[in-house]
Amino acid sequence: MTYSIFKYFFNHVFKSKTRQKLILLSIVGLLISSFSLVVLQGIMGGLQNGLVTRSKTALGDGFFDVSLLDEKSIEKLKGQLNKENIVYVEELELELMLKHDDYISPVILHGMNFNKTVPRFLKHKDKKGLILGGDLGRNLRAFFGSTVNVTSVAHTNIVFQEVPRQAPIEVSDFYSSELPEIDSVHGWVRLSFLQNLIREIKINKVRFFNQDIKVVKKIGKANGLRFISWEDQNSTLVFALNLETKVMLFLFIGMSLLIGICISSGFLIFFNKIKIDLASFWIMGLSKAKALRLVYSFGQIVTIIFCFIGVSLGVLFLFLLQTNKFILMPDQFVERNVPVKIEVLDIIVSFLVPYFVSLLFTMFTFKTFKKENSSFTSIIKKVG
Repeated sequence: MTYSIFKYFFNHVFKSKTRQKLILLSIVGLLISSFSLVVLQGIMGGLQNGLVTRSKTALGDGFFDVSLLDEKSIEKLKGQLNKENIVYVEELELELMLKHDDYISPVILHGMNFNKTVPRFLKHKDKKGLILGGDLGRNLRAFFGSTVNVTSVAHTNIVFQEVPRQAPIEVSDFYSSELPEIDSVHGWVRLSFLQNLIREIKINKVRFFNQDIKVVKKIGKANGLRFISWEDQNSTLVFALNLETKVMLFLFIGMSLLIGICISSGFLIFFNKIKIDLASFWIMGLSKAKALRLVYSFGQIVTIIFCFIGVSLGVLFLFLLQTNKFILMPDQFVERNVPVKIEVLDIIVSFLVPYFVSLLFTMFTFKTFKKENSSFTSIIKKVG
């Protein structure tokens, strides 16, 4: 009997000539809301993930600042990292000045020991000279083979007075991460070049790329070092990305509330149309409590089905975008094809947000109907 009643409700909503179009529109609105939310989260997640990935490719997952450690402590640290098969890059990072012809620009120069470890993003670069960020090279009007002067204001020679140390070096290659904050200020060079410039054999950072961070942190803690992660260095950006996601979710909740108002109106009309039929079911032996429970359950089942369909269509759409790599963006954009990142949590949120909004308004509507129609006997008397 339950199946027959649900079938009757379904036919009344979707197939009856007197079907209520408002409830149809609100149900389709749930589908579109679920679809839009999962698509937007997938594309936004892809864009954010692309930005973070490009930045971590150049700057790594994080580093230890070893500038205050003596040589013995640094060797102990490297020994522990080697024992755990952790790949690391010995680095001397300095803020310097670059000059080419009449052009001058500040630079964060990373002196790396390429004889031991070469980061993946520099493996196919010419490491004989200076590797510049693409935007920094354009600012200096430097090309392959151009000689630039590297100046360290913090390290000086005494020639009648203090003179900043300088060293010429040829530009051997360029690297472009497509992120201005990296390409416009960063450069990479052999560790020995910077050590010769400052006339001191030292490193001040041990940097990590794609390693087990939990093990790295454990080793650092044992040596009294704090692991400075990429997120720590870019806390403002991380906050902005999280805020962007929360604002987007808040806006969708607001849109779902509008759909919820339509759902309330649609179900009120639907309940009023079937209340006589419910009284008939009661006369035929169906208890009042079960009849009302079936009405409420029908509303929930319809909501779940259409939210699920919306999420499924959204995931399918994202999968097609991800696998086919459609070129949708003009040449000026870094991402020519729309990037996609599908996560289980995003799918769950895309289902639950419209569902719970719908649940809230459906419960309110049902309680209103139940209060106004507390007795099937009075409904039958009105009809009679």
